[in-house]
Amino acid sequence: MRITIILLIFAVIIGCKPNNHQIQTQTNLEIYQSTLDSIYQSHPESVGLMVHIESPKNGISWSGSSGYSDVENKTVLSPNQPALIASSIKTYISATILRLQENNLLNIEDPIDKYLTPKTVTLFQQDGYDFSNIKIKHLLSHTSGIEDYATKEYLDWVDENQKHRWTRDKQLELAVKVGNPLGKPEDLFSYADANYLLCTEIIEQVSKKPFYESIRELLKYKALNFSNTWFPTLEDKHESPYPLVHQYWKEKNWDSYEHDISWDLYGGGGIATTTEELAKFSYQLFNKNIIQDEKIFDLIYSKINTKDGKNIKYFLGLSEGDTNGLTGYGHGGFWGTVVMYYPALDASISVFVLDRNERKLRKDILEAMVQQLSDQVLEKMEEKSTPDYDLYHSKTSKKTLVLFPGGAATAKHIREDFNILPAAAFSDISVLMMNFNKHLWIDETQTESLAKVLEQALSENQLNDNEVYIGGMSMGGNVSLSLSNYLHKKQSPIAPKGTFIIDSPIDLNALYENSVKDISNPDFDEQRLAEPKWIVNYFQKSFGKDSLLENIQKVSPFTLATNTINITHLKNQNLRFYTEPDAQWWMENRGTEFENTNAFTIQKIANRLNTEGWENFELIETSTRGVRVNGDRHPHSWSIVEIHKLIKWMEK
Repeated sequence: MRITIILLIFAVIIGCKPNNHQIQTQTNLEIYQSTLDSIYQSHPESVGLMVHIESPKNGISWSGSSGYSDVENKTVLSPNQPALIASSIKTYISATILRLQENNLLNIEDPIDKYLTPKTVTLFQQDGYDFSNIKIKHLLSHTSGIEDYATKEYLDWVDENQKHRWTRDKQLELAVKVGNPLGKPEDLFSYADANYLLCTEIIEQVSKKPFYESIRELLKYKALNFSNTWFPTLEDKHESPYPLVHQYWKEKNWDSYEHDISWDLYGGGGIATTTEELAKFSYQLFNKNIIQDEKIFDLIYSKINTKDGKNIKYFLGLSEGDTNGLTGYGHGGFWGTVVMYYPALDASISVFVLDRNERKLRKDILEAMVQQLSDQVLEKMEEKSTPDYDLYHSKTSKKTLVLFPGGAATAKHIREDFNILPAAAFSDISVLMMNFNKHLWIDETQTESLAKVLEQALSENQLNDNEVYIGGMSMGGNVSLSLSNYLHKKQSPIAPKGTFIIDSPIDLNALYENSVKDISNPDFDEQRLAEPKWIVNYFQKSFGKDSLLENIQKVSPFTLATNTINITHLKNQNLRFYTEPDAQWWMENRGTEFENTNAFTIQKIANRLNTEGWENFELIETSTRGVRVNGDRHPHSWSIVEIHKLIKWMEK
């Protein structure tokens, strides 16, 4: 009996002892909470802060809070309390519309007069709108040209009449009253809640149910166990011990509890939910568990280019933003809410700041949480530094990404400028950041030597040499092309599965000629002339002034002047050119004509490759993504690469 008891006690002790993963997870969760507490302690005027991180593949589903749920009673804030998410609802509305399309009940290309009530069509028609030309996608993208009712004057009226009960019809009437059409569809982007009120009417007309019931059914609340997401005053709240938080706008002395929330209820805003259910909705949506038809889901990323030329990173009820170099998709709301999904980490993060005046903290909290999550993911990597490279070795490595820096930059600079490591670690990709620099081109001897360095690095570190990808920034892109071409020419076992460049001067003769033009520009000062003078002198010394074109075409990846291509062994390989054509930036900041930029040359070469049957070639042109790590706008930057899309390309 004594032996049996001892064995039972021992078994219980062993069974209760947490494993290393449990210990690590608990430690990480404590770090998330302490980070949130630290931000709140620095900003107690925010009243309360709430966060949820949903990242199942990283073992994280965590809610945290800090501060109070109301100012007057100083009630400690619970992470389980719901809040009004205001315009964060717009992604819900967009997803509902797409679910109706998935069910073959409408199409976002349909004109909206097909679905709206005759009363609403007549109301707007009398104000000069032609609803036969406005499509559903124009409402979802705020490119309809419809004037909004939610103006400063509207908020002032709400301030003086906080208990007034609005209807959707009255708000649509106000939209017509406040002004005339802003333009035709796709003339301009103009954010307007009126667009989304029309969307909820469309949902009702198509589904034959109140829009809030249709949203609940179409977005699969029951299957996803969303028991704390509802439209207050339109639906009964699921029984829960956690009351709505108070949300404030101290500038106007607003407390959400003092309002009839109908002023923001019918599609422009309206939903109350918890940080957990908001983040889980985002996660399930982007993992295609709500809209399961991939082609229809991808419509949510539809970008409507407007005639005003403005590039707004807004899709269909969805905004794009970068956090610590990682692209996220989501939406913010009036009261200080936001949710973002980060594909590179397969994580959704929701944030509630309970005072609208302090809503800028949303950005700080997202950055802090993304950093902590990235640090956790990076634990999957081992670091090694040599004179030739810095290696970040994934413990479960399946692929190897080789990166070359531009100019005189080093492996260290790549890591500082290009935050790819968390995404790589998450996707089981090892990264070799090379110290090979200061080369605008490489000849046969240098290429052979560099190939040996790479072969040795892969062999010594037991990296997967069958799944190698090579890319580089600026000069590093030229090196990447020449090296990849050589490896395929030699049928090397480490020949890359894909190669990419980032705004590289891949026609050296064009670079030389553009530098000559710059030198002759009388408006350029000596600082501006330093680089073109160096290039001209370096090229003439290296290639000979009299035979420059003849010699340059031997090492340049492309030479348009002589119709020469030196990377023909990449014709049937996966090849990407990244560039950000921004003529205005180059003229305003460098006095450079667009025809003298790398982007212009890359475009011309891309056209040639497309016409000559380079079937696996892609030109990736971005807009306003180029930002240096110090925050300065610059189209010649690593940041023009969307990291999660690069990873996806590699995984294909």
